[in-house]
Amino acid sequence: MNRNKKCGLYVHIPFCHRKCLYCDFFSAGDKIADWDAYIKAILSEASVRREELPSSPSTLYIGGGTPSLIPTEHFLRLMQGLKEFFPSLSPDEFTIEANPDDIDEERINVWKAEGVNRVSLGVQSFNNDELKAVGRLHSATQAEDAILLLKENFSNVSTDLIFGLPGQTIESWQKTVEKMIDLCPAHISAYSLMYEQGTPLTALRETGRLKATPEEDAERMFEFLTEKLRGAGYERYEISNYARPEMYSRHNTSYWKGIPYLGLGPSAHSYDGEKARRWNVPDLKGYLRHYAAKDVETPIYKEEILTEEELREEYILTRMRMAEGITLAEYDNLWGEESGEILRRNARKEIERGLLREKDGNIFLTDEGIMIADSVIVQLAM
Repeated sequence: MNRNKKCGLYVHIPFCHRKCLYCDFFSAGDKIADWDAYIKAILSEASVRREELPSSPSTLYIGGGTPSLIPTEHFLRLMQGLKEFFPSLSPDEFTIEANPDDIDEERINVWKAEGVNRVSLGVQSFNNDELKAVGRLHSATQAEDAILLLKENFSNVSTDLIFGLPGQTIESWQKTVEKMIDLCPAHISAYSLMYEQGTPLTALRETGRLKATPEEDAERMFEFLTEKLRGAGYERYEISNYARPEMYSRHNTSYWKGIPYLGLGPSAHSYDGEKARRWNVPDLKGYLRHYAAKDVETPIYKEEILTEEELREEYILTRMRMAEGITLAEYDNLWGEESGEILRRNARKEIERGLLREKDGNIFLTDEGIMIADSVIVQLAM
């Protein structure tokens, strides 16, 4: 392995106390969790796929699901195994996702001892009625207490918020944002509630049992968020992510910059940094069955080899999510001057509409452009 090349490692923990009504990520109830078998399977997959990474991971992210549910003895076993398969594993950034109701001193001490230096906490709201409306189990008080305890132990605490929740008003959203600013985490991710196909929340909307937040209200919520966070010293470095200077998520940034990463666990995705995208199917039983076998020699995943055109479109999509946007000189170098001229011509139309800006050789979304980012990016990629 080349020890100097950047790459990331993601470990998926699919278990939750209860699935949130809006969630379409692959997960299962923690009552069926066989932690011993699951950790063995993760390490078995790591043993046969470690050579897909060009170096020991520079970032490690344990996501889910709810990784903070991992019993401490199994977390220690997971880390021991990963260190065996990835020599000198000492990532610059080691993130674990957590829910507020799981945070306690024992977990924190174990995480710190194993090198965790960043915790991503699913807060979503500081309004108890809004939390209940989407099936969250923690209270606003628990979220506040968890943030304060985490900040005593980690310099890099990230929090998630959602706007457009059922029953949420502009005023209640403003109180949530202001409360979060008062608590001053290093990083804040804020997402508009999405009604994904097949989720209980979407079914409730379609049967008329709840009303979605009007689009104009969601836009006002986003505008308030951006203005308040900017005034509080947070930098928006990606469409949905804000951070104190130098505190952006290195692992997530690697996804947007095309850096190689390996995903372990059912439904986890991987990328070789060139043309190959791989993903594990969301099948817990099948995953455990395959990796429980003795002397596993071959992994199981789906694979797609991207064409040059798909790589170009993906480059535009991922780079335009970031505040810095696309560096035109880099684009010309990768895709040719003829393609670069087409990109500039498409960009000029969006600049005239006030949806893009060009500065210092970069094109990037304006605040107005972010609100309709998907359509702007489609126009650029044409």
